[in-house]
Amino acid sequence: MSLLALLAFNACSADDGGNEPPSATEGGIELAVSATCAEGSDPKCVSIKGSYIERPSTFDRAAVENATAAEGQGPNVIDVTFTKEGATVFQALTEKAARAKDSARLVMKIGGEIQSVVTVMEPVKEDHVQVVFSPDKSAQEAIDLIHAD
Repeated sequence: MSLLALLAFNACSADDGGNEPPSATEGGIELAVSATCAEGSDPKCVSIKGSYIERPSTFDRAAVENATAAEGQGPNVIDVTFTKEGATVFQALTEKAARAKDSARLVMKIGGEIQSVVTVMEPVKEDHVQVVFSPDKSAQEAIDLIHAD
C-alpha cells in the first residue's frame, strides 16, 4: 500500500464509539495536475489550501471502489481503494505530477470542491492510498462525498 500522506484533505472522523468504521462502496474523486504560479502573476493564479496554482479547467474522474475510515491511523485518515480504471487515472496523474516536481501539484476535488492541493514526490503504482483530512469535515462526510460522485 502506498501511503500518500501528502494528501491532506480538510476533515476528521468523529469517534465512532467502537463501532465499525464508516465506509462507502463505489464513487469517485476528481483529479487534475496544475502548474504552480506566483501570486499575482496571472488572473488564473489562485491560492488554494496554501498553494498558488493555476485553477484547473478540467478534472479527470478516478472511480473509487471503496472508501473507509482508516482504523488505528488517527481520527482524520481514510483508506481509498480505486477501481481498476480509477487506479489507472490516479497513477497517470501522480506520475505526471511527480515528473513536474515543484512546478505542479495534484489537485483533488470531492463533492464539487477542491479539497486538496499536494506535491507528489513519486508516482503511486498501487490502487490503494490513505488520505489525511484536517478538521473541517468528518471522515463520514468525506466518504459520503466520494460515494456521491
